[in-house]
Formats: sequence, C-alpha cells, structure tokens
Amino acid sequence: MTTDDDLNRFVCLHDELETSRELLKTGFGHLQEIDMGRTFYHLPHQLLASGLERLMKCYIAVVRKGRDGAYPDRKAMLALGHDLESLLGTICTEHYGGTERPLVQRDLDFVTTETVLNDCVGILSLFGKMGRYYNLDVVAGAGHGPIDPKGEWEALESRVEDPVPYLGDPELLYRDYYPRVNSGLVGRMERLVRAISMQFTLGGHPDPGGEIRKLSVVYVDFRNLRDDEFGTVDYRRSVEILKQDEDRWVKRSDQDIEAGRWPTVVVNKAEFDGEWPFRRDLATVECRDGLFYVVNVGGYDFALTSAARSRYRLPFAHEAGVAVLGKSVGPFIDIAAGLSPDGGHGSG
Repeated sequence: MTTDDDLNRFVCLHDELETSRELLKTGFGHLQEIDMGRTFYHLPHQLLASGLERLMKCYIAVVRKGRDGAYPDRKAMLALGHDLESLLGTICTEHYGGTERPLVQRDLDFVTTETVLNDCVGILSLFGKMGRYYNLDVVAGAGHGPIDPKGEWEALESRVEDPVPYLGDPELLYRDYYPRVNSGLVGRMERLVRAISMQFTLGGHPDPGGEIRKLSVVYVDFRNLRDDEFGTVDYRRSVEILKQDEDRWVKRSDQDIEAGRWPTVVVNKAEFDGEWPFRRDLATVECRDGLFYVVNVGGYDFALTSAARSRYRLPFAHEAGVAVLGKSVGPFIDIAAGLSPDGGHGSG
C-alpha cells in the first residue's frame, strides 16, 4: 500500500466521520421534535441508526490501522455488518482502552449495563437491519416475522417517563412529557457517543501515523460534554430557524416591564427551589389580565401557556431554545397564576 493510498483512505475516513457526526446531530434534533402531534419516528431512527453505524465503523477502522498497520480491507469491513449491538460489542471488548482513567471506566460501565440505552441501540439496530423497508418487504412477500420499531420505541419512552400522569392533558404532554422523554433518550445516546469519542484521545491505542489523533477533532463537541449537559443540548433545526427571526421577538427592558400595567415577579435561579429550566439565571414572570402567563428571559417575552401564545403571538421558551428541553416551566405557570390581577407588582 502506498502513501497516496493511505492518504486517500484517511481523507475518506475523515469525511465519513464528519458525515456520522452530522447524521447524529440531525437525528437528535428530529427526535427532540417528536410529540403527540409529530410521531414520524422513521426519520430520526434512520438518521441515528446510520450515524451510529458509521461512527462505530470509522472508529474500528482507525484503531485497527494503528494496531495492525493497515486499514481493514473490503472483506473485513463487510464482515462488521450492520448490527449496531454487534458493532458496539466489538468496540467494548476489542477496541476500548484507557480504562485506568475513572471517567473512561464509568462510561464503559454505563454503555455496557444501562438497560434503556441498550434497548435503544437494539431498536435502532433492528430498524437499520430490517425496519427501513419493512412495508416494501411485506409487499414483496418477504417471510420475516413482524417488527415494529415505532411501537417498541414508544414502549421504551414509557420506561424513561411514566406517561400516566400526563394523559388527558395535551398541554402537559407537549410541554413536559415528550421533552422529558426525548431528553432522557438523547442524553443516553450522547453519553454513548462521548464514550467512543473519548477513545480517540484517551483510549491509549497505538497511533504511529497520528491518524487517531487527527480524527479526534471531528467529535470534539461530544467529547467535551459534561455529565450534567447530557440531554440539555438543543439540536433542533426549528430553534435555529426561529432564532434567525430574533429581531422580530418582543423585546422589553426591565424598565419597560416595571412601567407596565401587569403584575410581575422576578425569579432568581440561586433562590429558586426546584429544577431551573431557563438558560439565563433570571426570569420575570407576568400575569396579563389574570389569564395570560408570560415570562421574560434575557430581555425577550415568551409564552408560558398556549393561551398566551395565541393571544400575543409569542413563542414558547422551549421552542426558542431559551428553556432546556426536559426541564418543566410548570412551576412558573403556577407562579404566574398566583400573581394578583389587580395591577400591583410583585417582587422577588
């Protein structure tokens, strides 16, 4: 094999790794869009199954290059197959190093024992192998048994968050249940991706040509995720689009709010008793006409309820990425409901 061959293969591997990263980010974003009105699981499943398969194969290929002196040939690459569970097992048992570091060992323990993550990978693997063309296979007379990745995924969702307390309340389902579920699932998959990403730098693999080190930059964002950030990163394209129209959002200064005729209260993260949902440390809660609940975060107004959204055409804080998916604004709705509608201002 010539140097030119090696360089060409490395460039292709780099491009494939970048492709896997973008597939995963886009898949996470589409999964975060799922709710009771948007149940098109096929797209995030396809993106995530493809992204994980490409990531794991790229990782195995570059580790074998450092270890064996050559990239896997076509036969060896085909032998890896499309089974995500098998690929992950191969990584964990044959291509995982650096476990003398506690963080690396903890991530390995998580990846190999966390049942929801393992079931998640299993469903995506089933989808990747058989689910993508299940309907067409049936039309063509395929003999394999029934599979239902969507149904299995919905069952998995109910293990992440019990849906019973939310049933019968569409706003709660939309605002709290699905964001909590999707945050839990994305967070687990992010930790899996981080575990593999850190192997590029902390795995201690032979790397005489420096390929592993050079490829490590592709997944730097995932590699640098802290434990408390899992499930909080917003990958939704809709948020990016909404932020492009930020100049159309309703902006008000503290003085504007104080001069208003509606009762308000300022809530500070440091003094808040509960899970803080916003990405800023201060939020001003407002009750308009005793009916419409609004929160001002970072100088912009956001709706806390559907009524306020419809009345004032304000985005939800979660829609705008100002609130963290999976963290409820419910307590702030309660705060707004408790404000006196007589026009006096609260304090806090």
